[in-house]
Amino acid sequence: MYALKQVPDSAWTPYNPDYEDIDDYEASEDFDDYNSDVILRGTDEVRFGRKHMGLVVLPNPIANAIQACIAETNGRSMRHDYLRLVDAHRSTSEITPKGKGRGQKTRQYLRDEREKREQGGRDTQKEVKDMKMPRLLPGERVQIAIPGERPAPASLVYQKTRLKPHVIEYGPAEAMAYVAAFAPGTYGVALNVLSELAMRVPEFEPSTILDFGCGPGSALWAAQDVWSSVQKYVGIDSSEAMIDCAKRMFEEMPERKVDGELLRYLAPDQPNTHADLVISAFALSELPSDAVRQTTVEMLWNNTRDTLVLIDRGAPNPARVVSEARDYLIKLASESNGTVEVGSMKVPSGIHTVAPFPNELDDPTNNTPAWFQFVQRVQRPTFTMRTKHSKSNAEVVHYSYIIMRRGPRPPDSRGYLDSTPYSYVSVKEAQNEPEKYLPDGTQRKTFAQLAREAYYWPRIIMQPIKRKGHVVTDVCTVDGKIERWTFTKTHDKQAYRDARKASWGDLFPHLPKTSIERSHFTPVEGPTPEELKKMNRKQRRSLMDFDD
Repeated sequence: MYALKQVPDSAWTPYNPDYEDIDDYEASEDFDDYNSDVILRGTDEVRFGRKHMGLVVLPNPIANAIQACIAETNGRSMRHDYLRLVDAHRSTSEITPKGKGRGQKTRQYLRDEREKREQGGRDTQKEVKDMKMPRLLPGERVQIAIPGERPAPASLVYQKTRLKPHVIEYGPAEAMAYVAAFAPGTYGVALNVLSELAMRVPEFEPSTILDFGCGPGSALWAAQDVWSSVQKYVGIDSSEAMIDCAKRMFEEMPERKVDGELLRYLAPDQPNTHADLVISAFALSELPSDAVRQTTVEMLWNNTRDTLVLIDRGAPNPARVVSEARDYLIKLASESNGTVEVGSMKVPSGIHTVAPFPNELDDPTNNTPAWFQFVQRVQRPTFTMRTKHSKSNAEVVHYSYIIMRRGPRPPDSRGYLDSTPYSYVSVKEAQNEPEKYLPDGTQRKTFAQLAREAYYWPRIIMQPIKRKGHVVTDVCTVDGKIERWTFTKTHDKQAYRDARKASWGDLFPHLPKTSIERSHFTPVEGPTPEELKKMNRKQRRSLMDFDD
């Protein structure tokens, strides 16, 4: 199992071991003379709720296997196909590409486009209408990708370019470009999410995995690094070229090979596809419609014996896809009672969210301009740097995700174990029993209790803002609200210190001094028809939905 155990006291204890009693310890610089309490350098609760993971490095055997797979691919051609994949991702992300529209390639492309328009070759406004997009404002342009051809470089650098939503069919060239450019990031994100699952549910050790949209097998590599119990694997990918790539990867890494098979389609009531852990990483947003996504999510859940993990890009549209999948699963599970059959096994009905939400309520970002996303830093191998033409050997991958588990949410057990004050247990006695007592003499909570309590801790959804004497954090609470919490040094020094060390995505058990509901995350009702008539074109366009 992946090593995510409690850190030994020797690695973080805030006091000098030479202290014999609490009087000597109070004289040390780590004692809070304002609250007459000890400031611990990290509590067990904070460590347990920590999601932040440092720079993820692709293991050498995997990097060598990828290098062997792409060795015969022309570098310039692979760069060409990588840009096509980037444009496809941007077209379905609702994010305007950055840039100022400068450079020789951009100017050449714009000249070619102008010549085509002068010759009557394109009707841009008609293309916009066919795309079901609002009419272009002055200065805007549209780029329509032609299947099989590289999109214009202007789509990457011209600020006001909007792409027609499209996905790429993965042939041999596209598969190689994906493996070289995106496989390390997929592995890093999957490792972060699955490590959190292993930490939050320590008794869960899957032996079978179903991977939808498996690609070269990135999610399997991460699962093998988290659990040693994986014995069977079933990968689903509609691209035959990607399946061939996954088979080649297995051949290059015999030490990571597991029993299983690779399939092109997932059919209802298909035998041998039921698994303890079902994963879909960066695949749902590439499906053609919401109806297909809903059917796919239902089939994945019907094949899930225990836990379902859905991961996608951290952009508005992919995050919406993940959120809608969660809402649909909660609605689907609420219609069943007792037990349900998954293959030949009976599993408990019901469902609960392990992460990132601490509840089964509606997503608080629904009908707001916000969305849930998290980040993971990943080291770029040499072949990724060359494909992306990057001088940096690290990148930040933005992603959204959900972890859903069968059965009802565990009951709230916060405060379930009484603690013995440090005044009744000396520091010396606490040192003699580090597994039972904290360094300040307080009785330590068990790992199982922390796991139960963590289901009701709020989650930090943005990077904490550190200021002099206070820390500001935005959290998603158990009540299904987005609130801004303030932790001050004068109110609670332990909470203040822990807040300064907290990171984006962590669960945080402390209560704040003040909290306010974020208006940015409050749903706003749409305008009435009369109000719409009074709006100008730019105001009306800002209210439109560009999904379809």
